[in-house]
This record gives sequence, structure tokens and C-alpha cells, in this order.
Amino acid sequence: MNKIHIAIAAAWVGLATLMVATATNAKDFSVAGQTLSIGAETDLNYTTGVEDWVWELTPSAGITALGIGLSVATDIDMLELDEGDIFQGLDFTADYNVPSTNINLYTEVSTDADLEFGDVTVGAKVSF
Repeated sequence: MNKIHIAIAAAWVGLATLMVATATNAKDFSVAGQTLSIGAETDLNYTTGVEDWVWELTPSAGITALGIGLSVATDIDMLELDEGDIFQGLDFTADYNVPSTNINLYTEVSTDADLEFGDVTVGAKVSF
């Protein structure tokens, strides 16, 4: 590892420390008596075996109405912004927590960059 690699690694560690130390929250709005939530999540990581850095930003929006949560999100690769393929598609999710149980019913579907839908996933999660 030469001095340039060490400097880059130190810069990324500093940025990661800053990101961890910075508190961020989604913003909730009341719309027609329902809650609209807008926010983002970022993930910065390094894999040692292949020496690969990944930094993803995931902006999202969701609304909860009548106990059903509807959300949409997309992933942006922050390290490849200059390569032109920023938009990779959307991820849609709907979920419902069954009252008085620990069961969550959900469905997920994603699109590609041309907004063509892929396979639909339907499932149930049980927590205990």
C-alpha cells in the first residue's frame, strides 16, 4: 500500500466517522390525516479481500394509511456519479402489521432504469 492509498483510506475513515457522528432523521408530514415520511440512508463500507469501496445513498418516501405502509426508494452509487448511470430503478414496498400479532405481511417489486417492473415478492415475517 503506497502513500496515496494510505491517504485515501484515511480520508474515507474520516468521512465515515463524520457520517456516523452526524444524526439524521426522516422528515414526517401530516397529509390528510396520514403520515408521509421522506428521508435517506447512506451506507459506506470497504471489503478487504477485494479492496472495494462502496458508498450508496438511498433516498426514500413512504406513507402509512389505514395500517398499510407504502414506500418507494432508489439506490444511488455515490462513487460512480460521473459515469452517467446514476438512476438504476425504483424499489416499491407495501407492508401491513397484523393487529395483536407479531406478523408483518409484505410485498416488494422493483423496476429497472426504464421503469419496467421485475418479479413481485410476497411474504410474511414473524418476530418473536
